[in-house]
Amino acid sequence: MLTAPPTQPATAPARRRNLRGEGGLLKGEVISAAMRILDRAPATELSLRMVAREAGIAAPSIYPHFKDAKNLMAEIVRDCWRQLGNEMSLAAAICVGADPLDMLKAQLGAYVRYAMERPSRYQLLFALPQLEVEVLRELPGTVQPAYRNVVQTLEQHVATGKSLPWGDTAELTMFILSLTHGRIALAQTAPHRLGNAPEGVEAFAMKAIDRLFAT
Repeated sequence: MLTAPPTQPATAPARRRNLRGEGGLLKGEVISAAMRILDRAPATELSLRMVAREAGIAAPSIYPHFKDAKNLMAEIVRDCWRQLGNEMSLAAAICVGADPLDMLKAQLGAYVRYAMERPSRYQLLFALPQLEVEVLRELPGTVQPAYRNVVQTLEQHVATGKSLPWGDTAELTMFILSLTHGRIALAQTAPHRLGNAPEGVEAFAMKAIDRLFAT
């Protein structure tokens, strides 16, 4: 009597090799893998070999895209700023046609939520001093995605014939971002204190705008 061969244990499917011309996909996978590591343990000192293991690829595959861990970290910082800027833009897009100050509040709400829901990534935005000077030169205008959102909204406010509380749009933008960042930093330092929950920080940002433009 014939018997069926023993069943072999199932194995996880191997990662598909990228086809010619898909190098950009691999670069994105490497960045995503590095972010997963940093999300789990923000203080981790990345190595390309560590990131390769997380991505399920051979370490030499990374080198055409990132020459070293510092170069990879620079791209991660840049990508986090892009993420933040995109979320602020989406929040503003929902408010198209609304008063510019309502758009500004929506943008700052998105900024606060990004920072409070993904603290490890938000902290990476300000990790630039840990990078080498040569790498810093490759990151011109990293704050630009967040800055651009706010300054354009303030420009719309001025275009409606309304005045700013003080200064010009550039100066006021830096003040608003600095104020919001400072409140987030205080909340993340003592997350269990009253008012330091995400909704409390967001409410602070909204009240700050109301009071600033009420003057």
